Amino acid sequence: MPDHIQPLAVITGASSGIGRELAKLAAQKGYRLLLIARNMRALEVLSRDLRTETHLLALDLTAAGAVDQISSWLSDRQIVPEIFINNAGFGAFGPASDMDEAMLKKMIRLNVMALTSLSLRMARRMKREGRGRIMNVASTAAFQPCPYLGVYGATKSYVLSFTESLAEELKGSGVTVTAFCPGPTRTQFGVTAGLSQESPFDRLSADPERVAETGFKGMMAGRVVVLDGAANRFGAFMTRFLPRCLVRTIAGGMLAKLK
Repeated sequence: MPDHIQPLAVITGASSGIGRELAKLAAQKGYRLLLIARNMRALEVLSRDLRTETHLLALDLTAAGAVDQISSWLSDRQIVPEIFINNAGFGAFGPASDMDEAMLKKMIRLNVMALTSLSLRMARRMKREGRGRIMNVASTAAFQPCPYLGVYGATKSYVLSFTESLAEELKGSGVTVTAFCPGPTRTQFGVTAGLSQESPFDRLSADPERVAETGFKGMMAGRVVVLDGAANRFGAFMTRFLPRCLVRTIAGGMLAKLK
């Protein structure tokens, strides 16, 4: 790696919400940044507030070649990031059988396929260097079936399982891998998922600043699974002991009220 003043943190889905707050935290900790999102204008606005060297890539990670562009950007500069955060993702609310299949495939490409490819590519590079941190943003939806968020919840269950497995495989390599599982957070998720303005989702949501800080601290501590808030930790814990049929019934009843 060529000489440089600051280590690099790469964050996808950095234009708003948790990703935006993670970018601010990384900048405060002295990292230079590569921020990735579809909305270049939002990235540019964010970059003006960050007192660090910041690079921007406007990419749709579901598009062919998008992951390769990130790899090429790093390879061309002979940079191995110190931190890589897979935050980009989206969900959709409603009965899965009523949803547009093309949209669901796009969700899987982003939440699962792009995340997997980027995680593995960064893991290989970091392992050669003997250091690095990867954080994949999952969700408390990963811990149980999620009627009305079925495909989204399934993608996050994948993220949790994949991340835990990768963390175990890289144990002792100097590379840590963290699955961050936030609960409802005041971001664009509700709007993107199709929840109405009258939905109780926003009322139940945490501030993205606090949520991001929890995730960042957990990642820097090398923790494998990080949850935000006592209620979310308790809920995830209880799913281990309740009958599966009861868990999905309770989850379905709670999620049905969000619409």
